[in-house]
Amino acid sequence: MNLLSTTLWRGAWRQLRAEPGPAALVIAGLALGLALTLLTVGFLRDVLWPHAHLPEADRLIAFEWKTRSPGGGHSDWLSHVPNTPLSRALRDTGAPVGAMSRVISLPLLSRAVDAQGATHHARLTTALVDPDFEALFGVRPIAGDLKAALTAPEGIALTEVGANKLFGTTQVVGKPVSALITVDGDNGQPQSVELTLTVMAVLPSASLNSSVIYEALAGFNAPPAKAYVERASMWTWGNGHLYARLQPGATAAQVGALADRLLQSQPVPKGLPADFLKGGGSFATLRALPVADLGLHGAGSGQRRLQLGSLAAAAAGVLALAVINFINLWSVRTLRRQREIGLRKSLGAGAPALAVQFFIEALAVAGLAGALGLLLAWWGTPPLSALLQHFFEAPVLAPGMVALTGLLCVLIAALSALPLTHIALRVRPAESLAGRSHSEGAASRWLRRLMTTVQFGAAALFTAMALTVAWQSRHVADMPRGFEVENRLAVDLPWETRPAQTTALLARIQAWPEVVAAAASEDVPGRDFGDWYIDYTGPSGQALALRNGANFTPGYLDVYGMRLLAGRLSADHRAEVAQHGGVLDRSAVRALGFASPEAAIGQTILDDGKPVTVVAVIDDIRVEGPRSPAMPHILVPVTERGSGVISVHSRNPAETRRKLADLVNQTLPDAQAQVLSVREQQARKMAEDVRLGQLIAVTGALALLLAAVGIYALAAYTLRRREREIVLRKLHGAGAGAVARLLGKEFAAVLAAACVVALPVAAWVTQLYLSGFVARAPVGPGSLWVLLASVVLLAVVTAIAVARHLRAALALRPLQALRG
Repeated sequence: MNLLSTTLWRGAWRQLRAEPGPAALVIAGLALGLALTLLTVGFLRDVLWPHAHLPEADRLIAFEWKTRSPGGGHSDWLSHVPNTPLSRALRDTGAPVGAMSRVISLPLLSRAVDAQGATHHARLTTALVDPDFEALFGVRPIAGDLKAALTAPEGIALTEVGANKLFGTTQVVGKPVSALITVDGDNGQPQSVELTLTVMAVLPSASLNSSVIYEALAGFNAPPAKAYVERASMWTWGNGHLYARLQPGATAAQVGALADRLLQSQPVPKGLPADFLKGGGSFATLRALPVADLGLHGAGSGQRRLQLGSLAAAAAGVLALAVINFINLWSVRTLRRQREIGLRKSLGAGAPALAVQFFIEALAVAGLAGALGLLLAWWGTPPLSALLQHFFEAPVLAPGMVALTGLLCVLIAALSALPLTHIALRVRPAESLAGRSHSEGAASRWLRRLMTTVQFGAAALFTAMALTVAWQSRHVADMPRGFEVENRLAVDLPWETRPAQTTALLARIQAWPEVVAAAASEDVPGRDFGDWYIDYTGPSGQALALRNGANFTPGYLDVYGMRLLAGRLSADHRAEVAQHGGVLDRSAVRALGFASPEAAIGQTILDDGKPVTVVAVIDDIRVEGPRSPAMPHILVPVTERGSGVISVHSRNPAETRRKLADLVNQTLPDAQAQVLSVREQQARKMAEDVRLGQLIAVTGALALLLAAVGIYALAAYTLRRREREIVLRKLHGAGAGAVARLLGKEFAAVLAAACVVALPVAAWVTQLYLSGFVARAPVGPGSLWVLLASVVLLAVVTAIAVARHLRAALALRPLQALRG
């Protein structure tokens, strides 16, 4: 039979219009599954092949390292390595590499005047690179000379995005740019140097999925850049990326092993806590990876794999559940069409003709779902991009994605048509035309139950995961930390902020009537963006690694309500600074060997031989993230500080938030300050887990919805198959309860089977997720409370889904049912 026959397609359209409700449910479910599948494919392509366009990409490598951590542990692999000493050592030892480039990223505060005389300010993401960067990454300037821009001391190259930010146009070659470059001064304080640079090239905008993202490129020949590189030429400081092209015959493993040997030949860094080297071994490990492997195996790849796996599981789960619903609902409709099928068979329609007919009908449904899925994927790209913090490189409506959608629709139609054709082939024309219906057979009934069980099992798994992630996020947000976060606000200051500016800001803020206290510090407690450890020696003579949690200005302890156990701090911290004072928490006091907090006051501990006086003791605080164990802390009082964070305790947070943003942006026009609550600041540390939880929650909701549709279809089929039995039971005196129990047995069996299979898997998955946390939500042994909640939720969904059909069963009229 001709697949393009208009008769078949008109028949398929009539079938859709005959029951628009079930058709809409099926199309919507398939469209959601297809949309998630397309987005997963796009994400996978961006992760696996972001550098596929680079010249000789198979020979391009990147270096990574991991360093030691408290207790002798190791950090994750990090992409920022000591690139200056490493690149020099590789050259000096004759490593089998050709072109090589360091990449050091920094926010470049820039100012330029456009053609109309208006001044524009922008903080450009700038990469300092070597001249070989052009060949390694295949950068082809749109205008100008990139090599000149990277070699001249005054040169800079702007991308189209960067040029438009500064000038409002890309016709900028030869125009001056004033840049404020901030580096560490000799005293450790930020030092700002203003340079006048010349735009020597305009470049295409960099891919946001590349390992190097920039809005401007500059070389290392400007005097401030040279000075910075010399100060940063330490084997202990990972300050940027390093890329190289392998010589023919060389491998990444070979070069990585050489780089690691060069690192191991360096002395142990001075000041590294002895606790970090517990168990022996080096202070760090280097490796080299092909850039093609960075997506799934490089630094940060664990989170990308988790995102990809979650998205793929969501797509596969939703699409599979939607296909099962399609088959179940259309099987019920096929059973209702037995007379039509019998008539077609009596007129000579054989198995091939019936197979084509049901394939066309299924393809009509899948095709509509595919078109809607493309639109949903296009519409859903921005929110998913924000959720995953990932830019989707290629458009969803690209020809390749449209072709993939078409292929998936054909496969779905073929898969769905098989059981429908099987039902049709079992129909006997004479009996169906005489009004005697036939079932689909015992095997098909068991297959239907199995598919519905799979639906409920998937729903149970996704629901348990969603509940676990949500519970863990709430537990982390509410866990005791030893300081207060309610009604506290925090705003980050740019790196170039001078101490005098911070002091002036604090004076203005502290004068506001609604402000209880305000102070500046290195970080927001609990955000855990920076962690520094220093060995201190107490009265026992034993060195102990203390976390240097923050240096802070007066009022910091009051802002966060940190409880003072012993000692006191002066109003201006001058006395504490004069005696090199430090504030310990209770755990640090105990670990250093002091008998009590009071006994520690006035005592001296040693920091690499330098005396530090204990001026105060506070109760234990926990500033570490939920995946790290709590550590003993030392806080350092200072009289003033420049960059960092301003924290405010306010009686009216909404009013203070508005005023604080206006004040900081007015005082520091280039700060682009964003004032957040301290709870919101802390949530940034858990941002990846929150995004994962949102993805799983959406998937769980979709799985529950599709499972409800599945049990609805099973209920419809059961009622259709057993309506005569129900009528006969009612004629023999069966009441509503007996009928409900009859139907409930089948649904309860499906739910029970799904739970038996899915809940052990859910317990294992949820425990695996929680194993990554030190502070874990109390989900019960083996995630018992989460599993029970999932079962209750599934039972409620089942009851709602079958309620309509139960009412229909109770309302069956005997005469109509017995007539068939």
